[in-house]
Amino acid sequence: MAQETHQSIPKRGKRTILLALVLVLVVVGGVVGFLFYAPSNAQISIRDPPQQPYDSSIQAIYVTFTSIEIHSANASDASGWHTITTSATLNLFTVLNVSKVLGKASLPAGRYTELRFNVSAVIVTISGINVTFTIPSGSLKIPITGAGAQAYGALTVNVVLDLSFKNSEILNNPTLKLNPVATAEVA
Repeated sequence: MAQETHQSIPKRGKRTILLALVLVLVVVGGVVGFLFYAPSNAQISIRDPPQQPYDSSIQAIYVTFTSIEIHSANASDASGWHTITTSATLNLFTVLNVSKVLGKASLPAGRYTELRFNVSAVIVTISGINVTFTIPSGSLKIPITGAGAQAYGALTVNVVLDLSFKNSEILNNPTLKLNPVATAEVA
């Protein structure tokens, strides 16, 4: 009998080790699955770091966005866009030295490489007078610098859009069309 008891201990030990190993594999698989397949969040912020200070006659720059979207890497142009926000109006003078969140949305895990924003109007207050400008095509596509934004594991990735305008285009522009200077980067 002593021999049977002695042999059953190693069998229980093997079962315990096997059970622990299976449990570890399940936990690791769950964590890996969560990190690579769980939806995550993208947040788009904006700031206006003008290349040179705005002319003192320019008192405000209001930009009205009709939508801001982010594009999945390696997806087609038609299917890869995900809407972050559908409407926002912002005075760029309020984000000269700080950033402001424009929108946040849940996204499938993956890499995102480009922002697209549609602008319906840019109203600039010059010496107390509001002047309405347009942006050619009304839509801008901005690549996200570096390798883009990696979204995974229910985490929030923050993409900052830097948007500014040139004094010369605002003050000396009979066509009333502006070409913004824009970049996007992961913060």
